[in-house]
Amino acid sequence: MMDFIGKLSGFVGKNLTYIVLVVVVAAYFMPGAFLWAVPHTVLLLGIIMFGMGMTLHASDFKLIVQRPKEVLVGCAAHYTIMPLLAYGLVLAFEMPPEMAVGMILLGSCPSGTASNVMGFLAKADVPLSVSITTCSTLLAPIMMPFIVWGLAGQWVEVSFVAMAMTVMKVILVPLVLGLLAHRLMGEKHVVSLSKILVLVSAFGVLVILGGVIAVNGAKILEMGLFVIVMVLLHNLGGFLLGYFVTGKLGFGKKQQHSVTLEVGMQNDALAISLVSVFFAPAVAIPAAVGALVHQVTGSILAGLFARHMDAREKKRNAALQAQAVMDAVPGNH
Repeated sequence: MMDFIGKLSGFVGKNLTYIVLVVVVAAYFMPGAFLWAVPHTVLLLGIIMFGMGMTLHASDFKLIVQRPKEVLVGCAAHYTIMPLLAYGLVLAFEMPPEMAVGMILLGSCPSGTASNVMGFLAKADVPLSVSITTCSTLLAPIMMPFIVWGLAGQWVEVSFVAMAMTVMKVILVPLVLGLLAHRLMGEKHVVSLSKILVLVSAFGVLVILGGVIAVNGAKILEMGLFVIVMVLLHNLGGFLLGYFVTGKLGFGKKQQHSVTLEVGMQNDALAISLVSVFFAPAVAIPAAVGALVHQVTGSILAGLFARHMDAREKKRNAALQAQAVMDAVPGNH
């Protein structure tokens, strides 16, 4: 049974982009199959965050202290670049209120576990990626309400305290409970459950996304290319600026790649969950589109980064071999 779960977990991990696309199409044409998830969005996200908490290790927190500059830059870049990019797009394209709030809400989210997967595929600094995700997630109860209140307040009334409490309830509490469960169960049992946790998290994200498409399918089709282009500009802008900032700060390539992916990718499920509590359903559209866009662009960028790292490694190995040959030649000592 566990062997089957392991294979299924691996399949889902490798093909998540295509599975997301299938869910989007299925939810549009068969909304009834996903509408059940809409009232349970917050609970589903709580389960996802509990699973994330169970997979965290003490080293993920130690790195925040051991390498504060890299983690701080990653979090600061994420919480400045993405909200300001979203706000700039909203003003530049004079988006309608629901779309404007949705873009800002998406821009205010922490990075999600998908960026850690992309960091792994990119052969980047995965521990740094996980630490930035953890840190940005822990900061979310303060940063998200503050950003949404500050940037989206002109379109919708936002209660900072109410949103902060909700984010704490759906993120911080399950995350801490997951950490405690990890501690009580021990590493051996958590490792054996890791494949199941991946499947549960993937299921949660997919049905949350399916619920949004089921409710907003017609409106998404009506907005069509416009909303896709806006989310794509926001996402790619985050990648570009993240790469530029880390390059200027002299980060190593692995660290630069990790931070770039962390900056540009958002926890779309969290944005969707908050919509179900505070906003009109259409506000979730940018996050729903983002769930697909981020998977596609993240996978492509991770592939480019991986090829770049392979080329660097090949070049380095060739240089070492050449040096070894030179050292072996008599008279070169």
